[in-house]
Amino acid sequence: MTTLQMGDHIVAPKAVYGGTFEWLDIWGPRLGIEVTFVDGTNVGEYARAIQSNTAVLYAETPANPTMRLTDLKALGIVSAATNGQTKCIVDGTFATPYHINPLEYDGVDAVIHAATKYMGGHSDLTAGTVSSNDTEFLQQLGKAAKLFGGPLPAFDSYLLVRGLKTLDVRMERHAKNAMAVASFLDSHSSVAATYYPGLPSHPD
Repeated sequence: MTTLQMGDHIVAPKAVYGGTFEWLDIWGPRLGIEVTFVDGTNVGEYARAIQSNTAVLYAETPANPTMRLTDLKALGIVSAATNGQTKCIVDGTFATPYHINPLEYDGVDAVIHAATKYMGGHSDLTAGTVSSNDTEFLQQLGKAAKLFGGPLPAFDSYLLVRGLKTLDVRMERHAKNAMAVASFLDSHSSVAATYYPGLPSHPD
């Protein structure tokens, strides 16, 4: 609602959170928004999919549920090459700001997180965040949030701030535990494949 309108085009990865895919696949076209799905691990596909009406390049890294990665430096370069035609928006939910900060990459305009997950950390709130260095984008976002009911209630905001206070310690432990489990599964004879970005066997 902040970046797209009828007649616009968005390029998005095939491997993406289920709710996001449903919006892109069903609701976007109903609103007159054209969607092209690409392999999110191949930035060249993003570049080739850009059209005269492309308004957004969308990425999710690590992707849910495949854990595949998008090269944000390369994607930012592709977005910047459109001279402001496109916004590059990244969903960084799985990594959280502890592991990756998409806004550090030139050409990335906004990053979103499902704060319901790691950022909240206690399974007791439903929330999301949007961050950007683009003042105009944030002003438009504020208008959309006001009109469509996006602002987070005070108590949920408090719960999210509480969760953020321990994000670094929790993510450090999550990563350590995940690596131990992934390494075990990766070497187990009964497991055909293990997808975890920390493993040497991970394709990205």
